[in-house]
Amino acid sequence: MNSFRIVARLSWCAVVAAGPALATGVFRESTAAPPNVLFIIADDASCHFGCYGCSWVKTPHIDALAARGIVFAAAYAPTAKCAPCRAGLLTGRYPWQLEEAANHWCTFPPHFAAFTEALAAHGVRCGRQGKVWGPGVALGADGRPRTWGLDNTPFRKFLATSPADKPFFFWYGSHNPHRPYDRDAGATAGKKPADIDRVPAFWPDDEIVRRDMLDYATEIEAFDSEVGDLVAALRESGRLENTLVVVTSDHGMPFPRMKGHTYELAHRVPLVASWPAGIVHPGRRCNRLVSLVDVAPTMLEASGVPQDTAGLAPITGTSLVDVLCDEALHERPFVLVGRERNDVQCRPGTPSGLGYPARGIRQGRWLYVHNFAPDRWPCGDPDVALADTDDSPTKRLLERAGPDDRFWQLAFGKRPADELYDVDADPDCIANLAALPAHAADLERLRGTLMAELRRLEDPRVVGDGDVFDRYVSPAEPRPRQRAW
Repeated sequence: MNSFRIVARLSWCAVVAAGPALATGVFRESTAAPPNVLFIIADDASCHFGCYGCSWVKTPHIDALAARGIVFAAAYAPTAKCAPCRAGLLTGRYPWQLEEAANHWCTFPPHFAAFTEALAAHGVRCGRQGKVWGPGVALGADGRPRTWGLDNTPFRKFLATSPADKPFFFWYGSHNPHRPYDRDAGATAGKKPADIDRVPAFWPDDEIVRRDMLDYATEIEAFDSEVGDLVAALRESGRLENTLVVVTSDHGMPFPRMKGHTYELAHRVPLVASWPAGIVHPGRRCNRLVSLVDVAPTMLEASGVPQDTAGLAPITGTSLVDVLCDEALHERPFVLVGRERNDVQCRPGTPSGLGYPARGIRQGRWLYVHNFAPDRWPCGDPDVALADTDDSPTKRLLERAGPDDRFWQLAFGKRPADELYDVDADPDCIANLAALPAHAADLERLRGTLMAELRRLEDPRVVGDGDVFDRYVSPAEPRPRQRAW
């Protein structure tokens, strides 16, 4: 969509939202150009915001944005690890379409441009504060560290030096609620284990687990305070009215069987959008399936920058501007999830170790996951290290229980090639229905749809040399003298 069309469409959104007084064709000056954008992303946050029904975490600033905007109730990360998820978010492509960037601790290929770089190339003033992409190495074509087209400057300084009559884009990457946490910070803040209404069924309902969850809650609340400070700066600058504020996270919370895995609660993320001058019928809850790969095309369309901009690879995601306008033009039947190599503690002599390749499809009530190498350990070989689960009191509790324990198996144990879950009845994905004859037709239908879509997207795991993801060398490890291709 070109700049003229996007301005016209977004201006009409503002007219409809404002009611009959503006519907005669008298546009507010603030909507005569694309909006400013403030994009705020948490690091490892699940949907533990008040606007998602969570009672034991207090997020008044995010909830206020939700009341003035839209809550996306079914938003999913394409993968549940920081670097590959953010790679997909920045490019609008699934991680397995991004070569080495499908892995954690990778080298980001310089020939895949980010939407932020496209915005900057089209004259949008772009800034950032905090984390954008990582961990790993990202160099530009010139061999210098990649800036992603974003000036590194605090938000208030950025606002003070940005022309008031030109739209901007600002990326705020929080480090909350990434571990490590201050032990018992939740208890110190006055929170009580009994405040938590539900412990997921894949962890024991134990005092240690609940206190760990309360510590996580304080980190989410710190993130909410950051959101409040950013919105206050916008309000003080007089630019809140025509700024699209987006709040999200890169994947689920840093606990066993969550971050890094291919289950519902690992991939489902918060996504809240607020734009006083533009969102039609604010206060809405959108149940449409969306993916974080939709962020790039949304930001491009909202800023009036075409997707076929030179340097951008073809985008897989779909713009959500139609949702802001309450049009719902691009309803999608499913979203895809998956993973390749995450954090692996290698045996001596193995330069990068082996990942745990998996792909999944979330459609209707179902989550189907295909594990391409079920003989491997999903969190790393327990005889070496369970490196693909962040250290925490909850993890150590499960480790002490050992392999004979049910919760240890749920967190670290091997998995079958096929997993099928009825997410409506079993959001924790405990009961694998794949082997039941009653669900054979559901399994085959979902597997067929998944594989057909992966072939369309030219996923190497399906159409080519999928083992290439295991041969990519982590920049944190010595590069071998010879690589077997």
